[in-house]
Amino acid sequence: MLSRIFGFVRETVIAYQFGATAQTDAFLVASIIPMALAGLVAGAVAVAFIPVFTEYRLQKGEKEAWTIASTVINLTTLALVAATGLFILAAPVLVPLLGPGLAPETKSLAVNLSMLLAPVLIFTGMVALVTAVLNAYRHFTYPAFAGLLYNFGMIGGALLLGSLMGISGLVLGAVVGAAAHLLALAFPLVGQKNYRPTLKGLDHPGVKKIGLLVLPFIVGSAAGQINLLVDRILASGLAEGSISALNFAVRVMHLPLGIFAGAAATASYPFLAEQAASQQTEDLRRTFSEGLRLLWFIVFPLSVGLMVLSEPITRLLFERGAFDARATHMTAVALFYYSLGIFAHAAYALLVRVYFALQDTATPVKLGLWAVGLNIILNLILVRYLAHGGLALATSIAATANCLLLAYYLRRKLGHLDGQRILRSAAKFAIASLSMGLAVTAAHSYSLPMFDPTLLTHRLLQVVVLIALGGAIYITVAALFNTEELARAINWARARLLPKSAGV
Repeated sequence: MLSRIFGFVRETVIAYQFGATAQTDAFLVASIIPMALAGLVAGAVAVAFIPVFTEYRLQKGEKEAWTIASTVINLTTLALVAATGLFILAAPVLVPLLGPGLAPETKSLAVNLSMLLAPVLIFTGMVALVTAVLNAYRHFTYPAFAGLLYNFGMIGGALLLGSLMGISGLVLGAVVGAAAHLLALAFPLVGQKNYRPTLKGLDHPGVKKIGLLVLPFIVGSAAGQINLLVDRILASGLAEGSISALNFAVRVMHLPLGIFAGAAATASYPFLAEQAASQQTEDLRRTFSEGLRLLWFIVFPLSVGLMVLSEPITRLLFERGAFDARATHMTAVALFYYSLGIFAHAAYALLVRVYFALQDTATPVKLGLWAVGLNIILNLILVRYLAHGGLALATSIAATANCLLLAYYLRRKLGHLDGQRILRSAAKFAIASLSMGLAVTAAHSYSLPMFDPTLLTHRLLQVVVLIALGGAIYITVAALFNTEELARAINWARARLLPKSAGV
């Protein structure tokens, strides 16, 4: 949770120092390929690695499992180094194609930034794999704290070097932070006696199995990156700052998603993998159903709250320094439309891990490709009417369609998903959230003359009061419906926020 929070602090610092401007657009375009490649190479290996590594640990022992781990770690390192070198050589040609609507000087800046940022590909890719190893041993707290180093690096680069080097200072901070993150994560594995710095296990059945799982996931991840690519290409032809507005809105949306959906999905994945490996299908269904209902209980009101309070929340979080009122409005518009799909993104995080636990990466990939096509079509249509807001709305619609299809095919695979119980709970959450949204909208309109938006204390007080009101109404309506998830959510939050009292 701390890593997510400081990741968001990082974004507020970037907004303060650089705003929604051409140089921020250049940085975001420059980061597309390094981050996409890191996700493709390391993310795919990490997702495929945990179920296979867990299976061999349970059935063949530590030494056999680490024969697989050593080979995958070494092979991934070589692949990342090669990809980084190729990217540096190709950057002058590739990067301008990602922002065709940018001004020539902005394109040139993006090329330079992308080459400076290239080493992050190696560090970020290896971070994903090392984190997967630690998660396989159910170590979650230390990796979360280690993630703070990357954020600290970018925050320091923006604040300490930004005034001297401009946006290049942010990139330098990112490189230093990513390197520190990897070194910190690798520390617990230094004494691992079973690791071997060789590729002798390339013909191992476990390594081949990971390879078979990885290939479709790479295709699926590439499809997901196409969404981001198309969004930024289309946004580059809109008003200056459109790319930045979309990025800041996504960061706001991803903060609760990362804290709740991401954390829950990551923590449940090793259990899902063990249940799948042990063929405990009923336990697998129960873990999914309970996890999804708890997630939706939390994210339904968050989605509605971000929609009705998109402008005051954006103003509170970002409007200072180089981030002006125009940037606030642009970001709030994008946030409104992105928030429509929060429930689908939360469900996807859990659904896709059930598929991976079952060692089925093909189905999510096939459905993901279909969703990408739908997203691109919707982008081309909606951008004409809603500008950058249309790009955000297209993302939400495509995410919802993808989520529904994933659930449909998973139900066919497992027989049932406790669907009636999930839908009954979702209906209760929706009614409670809509009640909250109507009350908060009315209170917001009524309270506008009472607050001066130019004063930070007034912005904070307004948002806090409205959130408190909305939370009270949501909990009250949920209690009237006697939702079991209310008590579970309280216990979950207590365990997350007060680990000592939870016995951890």
